[in-house]
Order: sequence, then structure tokens, then C-alpha cells
Amino acid sequence: MGVMETIDIVYLICFFLGLGFAIISGLLSGVFSGHADAQVDVGAHVHGGDLHSTMGDQVHFPLLSPVVLAMFISTFGGSGLIFKKVLGFPLAGHLPLAAVSAVGVALAVAYLFYKIFQLASGSSEASTEETVGSEAEVVTAIPADGVGEIAYIVKESRMNAPARSADGKAIGGHTMVKIVKILGNVFVVEKAR
Repeated sequence: MGVMETIDIVYLICFFLGLGFAIISGLLSGVFSGHADAQVDVGAHVHGGDLHSTMGDQVHFPLLSPVVLAMFISTFGGSGLIFKKVLGFPLAGHLPLAAVSAVGVALAVAYLFYKIFQLASGSSEASTEETVGSEAEVVTAIPADGVGEIAYIVKESRMNAPARSADGKAIGGHTMVKIVKILGNVFVVEKAR
């Protein structure tokens, strides 16, 4: 088996390994199941269409995330095969071009995800700051000195968030409350008058 045959095998393995990882990730995350529920943990949380941001956190998409690595590996294999088999470049040409193509695609994917999460987080942070002083409904009872859950409306979207009472007393479910302040990602509420 010569050097050229070995590099073909390496390219094929890289291409199918990256592609396989992308398909398996999609299947395991429910992308192909038709469910609208998604959960993303990169500084912002999406639960069934409701976006919650952790106040003060910077959104970042790691450069060495599984998605970026899979795109790098798959692009390296696919572009290597194209440069070698289709365009007929020699080893000194197709190997560096495949590597450069893989780095370019991986960086583009990382930047795209970074911008998407940055936009989602930025719009959510502005929305949560606007909620102080507004009314909400307790959807999960807030126990004394404990945490429950409230639902509130921001820009015509129903949002849910963890909440505790300002005075430390229990607040029953389906009670209307006023949002007093936000500590981290926990909303502090009091009964609406």
C-alpha cells in the first residue's frame, strides 16, 4: 500500500467520522425528531422556546467544541479528497489545502454559533432588566425561604424563571406577584396588591 492510498483512507475516515458525529449528535439532540424543545448551555438557556439568560455572563462558544471539531475533521477529509481526486493536486498541494480549508470552515462555524448565541443572549438580557416592577404569576409555589417558579410576559413572549419571595414567606401557586429585583438568575417577588 503506497503513500497515496494511505492518504485516501485517512481522508475518507476523517470525512465519514466528522459526518457521522454530526448525524449522531443531531439524532441524540432531537433535531430530526420534530420536537421544538431544545436546551443549549453556553451562557444562555433555551427551554421549549423560552430563553433565559444568566445575568452578567458573557456568551462564548468554545473554539474546541464538538461541533467545531467535527466540522474541521469532516472538511479536512472531504476537501482533501476533492483536491486530490477531482483536481489532481500532488501531496504537497492537497494536504496543506485540505488543512487550510478545514481551519477556515471550523472558524466560520465557531463564529456563526458565537454570533447566534450572542444575539440571543443580548436580547434576553435587555428583556429581563425590563421586568423589574412588572407583574408575574407564580406557576410553581414558592416555599418559605425557598425557590419556586414564576411566569411573566416580555415583548409578547411568556417567560419562566426561578423566583423567591422578598420577605421569605411562602407564596402559593397561581398568585399574582410583582417582580422587585433580580439576583443572578433568581427573581425576587412580592405579592401584588
